[in-house]
Amino acid sequence: MPGMDVFNDDAFSLVSLTAAINAEKYRPGQIGATGIFNEDGVTTTTVFVERRDGVLGLVEPTERGGPGETTGDDGREAVPFRVPHYQRDDAVLADEVQNVRAFGSEQELETVAGRVNRKLARHGQDLQMTLEHQRVGAIKGIVTSKGGVILENLYTRFGIATPAAVSLELDVETTDVGSVVDGVRHSIEDSLDAAYDGMHAFAGRDLHSALWRHKSVKETLLSHAGAVQLRMAVPDVFEFGGITWERYRTGASASTDAGGAYIAPNEARVVPVGVPDLFITRFAPADYEDTVNTEGLPLYARQYAMQNGKGRHLEAQMNAISICTRPETLRRLTLT
Repeated sequence: MPGMDVFNDDAFSLVSLTAAINAEKYRPGQIGATGIFNEDGVTTTTVFVERRDGVLGLVEPTERGGPGETTGDDGREAVPFRVPHYQRDDAVLADEVQNVRAFGSEQELETVAGRVNRKLARHGQDLQMTLEHQRVGAIKGIVTSKGGVILENLYTRFGIATPAAVSLELDVETTDVGSVVDGVRHSIEDSLDAAYDGMHAFAGRDLHSALWRHKSVKETLLSHAGAVQLRMAVPDVFEFGGITWERYRTGASASTDAGGAYIAPNEARVVPVGVPDLFITRFAPADYEDTVNTEGLPLYARQYAMQNGKGRHLEAQMNAISICTRPETLRRLTLT
């Protein structure tokens, strides 16, 4: 590539590209958008979650090779979780910028940077959807890859029995759905045994619609302020039985490689909200020399020269883990 080497400009450094990909606007996932996951960066590639007297808590990360946190309490068990690494590779070829080069021109930098940032923005959106899928797994208790490989079974890791699914029996007209929902809420309260701000259900499209249209739900809403709503289309979010019900929208961006929706159409996942550190996302540092033992960021990006001088390699990566620290509080509801 004749002329000045634009890629040695500060605009293409690891710091600048990482800042750019983290600043890009992206479509937030519905679970992430609720804010139930506490996000933070860690300096290590392993996160420890501690169980003490049947209650889970966080252990602060320490430097690898150094002393760890100490305590005199008995009956404590720290469960380690390895932070998965997600990376997308790309390239910017010399031919892609051939016709925009002008020796000594500032416009040259802007044009090449724009091309690089457009590529990074696309990869950043895919990584954010990957994070949303990870969080879907966390509210289910089993975190999988998009291809279906189990990364973490939270019930197994914490030695907790998987709570039985609860049928709302929405196919039966005489079902007292409010009573069933009360039972679900009380069951979660018993498992949680702590203060919370409310409960949120992420519902598949079929269950969400059937719940709204069920006879007992209509009767309940008619006796309150929902009469006007009942004459309208099924809302994406509504309140019933002390739970906020949100239709989890499906589509190409919210489905697995096998074609299944993140939340199945005939089920819902109920979680308590407002409980500190119940749901956590931790970001580990990238696997670069200059990020070792630094506090992890949500996304990283960098570029480096091809050996043949025909362009630049480009990569974007995320090192994140999302878990529920008390999976016994999670509930799966079914339509029938």
